[in-house]
Amino acid sequence: MRAWAVVCLCLAVVGGALAPARAAWAQTPAPDLRAAHASCARSMVRIEGVNATFGSGWVVELGGHRYVVTNAHVVAGETDLWVTFNTEEGRVGSLGTIAYLSHVIDLALIEVVGAIPVEPLRFVSGRVVRGERVVIGGNPGGLSFITTEGIIGGVATGSEVANACGAGLECLVVDAEAEPGSSGGPVLDHSGNVIGMIWGVYTGASFSIAIPAETLATELMSADRVLLARSHR
Repeated sequence: MRAWAVVCLCLAVVGGALAPARAAWAQTPAPDLRAAHASCARSMVRIEGVNATFGSGWVVELGGHRYVVTNAHVVAGETDLWVTFNTEEGRVGSLGTIAYLSHVIDLALIEVVGAIPVEPLRFVSGRVVRGERVVIGGNPGGLSFITTEGIIGGVATGSEVANACGAGLECLVVDAEAEPGSSGGPVLDHSGNVIGMIWGVYTGASFSIAIPAETLATELMSADRVLLARSHR
């Protein structure tokens, strides 16, 4: 539930004429998120498994190679995956396999057959602040490549989110409710940089839980080392 500040503009008599009273504070213009919506729609993907599972993901580059990032629970128990990309020429599908599964956070990397035809997303630099407006991408229900907006409402810790972000680490709370199929979708700031990745809905509340970019980046560095060592065997 969003909290909105309401500014009451009153009239005061000045020199016998009506004039607007000076506002007690200035309103900060909301950022234009249209470019972030476009970036999100271009770089997110739809993931489908042979066991009728489906979810979302996005593209990252590690060691000069592009992978699809998603939640581990999206691809759990799957061997072959179908990954759909939203390119400028239209939607393109490719077979994919699991390249990396994290044992620390709910993260997996998918390697696809052939080149990935969309650009990777960049990570945000600096800490995310409460109240920041964000763009969220996902494939809720039977829909594909849907983007929406929300606000960072705070952080969550504890046993309910430990499997998502790691024991003792913070998850982001976003005031937008994730639907089945949205797991693994990117959360972007107004510049189109990755702030986090959707994990699921917090139990008993209509808020989404997201793994923060800092946590994702740390685990992706570990994944890069594993993938590099594997390629040199």
